[in-house]
Amino acid sequence: MKFYAAFLVLFLPFSAPAQTVFTPKTEVKILSDTLVLFDFGKYDLRPESVVLLRELSNEIKTLKKVKIEVTAHTDSIGSIQNNEILSQNRADAVKAFLVKNGISDSIITAQIYGEAAPVAANDSDFGRQQNRRATVKILREMPLGTYSGRVIDEQTKEGIQAEIVFRSKTVRDSFSTDAEGRFTSRLPLGEIVGFDVYAPCYFFENKMFRVERVGELEFVLPKVEKGAVFPIRNLYFVGNKAELLPKSEPTLPKLLSFMQKNDCGVVEIAGHINQPNRPPVPPESWDFKLSVRRAKLVYDYLLANGIAADRMSYKGYGNSQMIFPTARTEAKQAMNRRVEIRVTEDRQFGVQKAER
Repeated sequence: MKFYAAFLVLFLPFSAPAQTVFTPKTEVKILSDTLVLFDFGKYDLRPESVVLLRELSNEIKTLKKVKIEVTAHTDSIGSIQNNEILSQNRADAVKAFLVKNGISDSIITAQIYGEAAPVAANDSDFGRQQNRRATVKILREMPLGTYSGRVIDEQTKEGIQAEIVFRSKTVRDSFSTDAEGRFTSRLPLGEIVGFDVYAPCYFFENKMFRVERVGELEFVLPKVEKGAVFPIRNLYFVGNKAELLPKSEPTLPKLLSFMQKNDCGVVEIAGHINQPNRPPVPPESWDFKLSVRRAKLVYDYLLANGIAADRMSYKGYGNSQMIFPTARTEAKQAMNRRVEIRVTEDRQFGVQKAER
């Protein structure tokens, strides 16, 4: 069995001014983790393990600046002393095979656990077999950049406690800011990282950026309140179709997360088309109905993923509210083909709020 794992990125809330928090400059990334099983009381490599370790050796040779960590284990049958010796022999067998297949001894370390770190109960044949094992991890030290930031209210500029979901090619996780919206993070240096920011009763925000050694981030969130209009960025359609461009498809799950985390308003999903330099198309026209179909595509997605129908509606606006009424470039025309979120009613925790 072979699986891949991401490395851990540290996210630390801001400390009080007089307090210092230690944060490492590097983190270890696990490129792969390979499992090797052994027969009872033996340290000879099984035929399937020979194939697995040979493939792993070939993979290691293609990598630069990596370390290999071998851990070896036994079941609980026999004395602790004998199991430690057996564990050592299993580690030596794996290490010897890797060296024989061209892997430098200098990059391999071994940890011997004997019966001390079981992954299954030792009260069955199946459990004991899972414990008669060695693991081979390919590790790479990953430099990290330090980013600090804050999430604030668009109008008051005050901090907001928020949830931040982050992702890169090697890691995906989430963390919360402190009560004033502040955070500090350690991110994989040189990678493109995406941040999606959510807070109750606020529209969401997202940013993509390449991680440098030090950076500052600020997320400004508009409040969910009656009359607010929120353009869904990066949600663009194929011309003349109610069909999303492939690059836009990841935006729908973000919109779903926003709706799942917020019950502060009833929203209208508003669809628009691109018809520059022309008067508004009539509601009975095919073009106008296209704007309706675009809005309904988003509505249907949310409905199918558990958002209640009484929290939303959909409506088309044709070309009457284009962002660029005289658009000439494809980029501007693409922005006219859009869907927006409009808050039609205030609602807090399912209770209708009084008119302001």
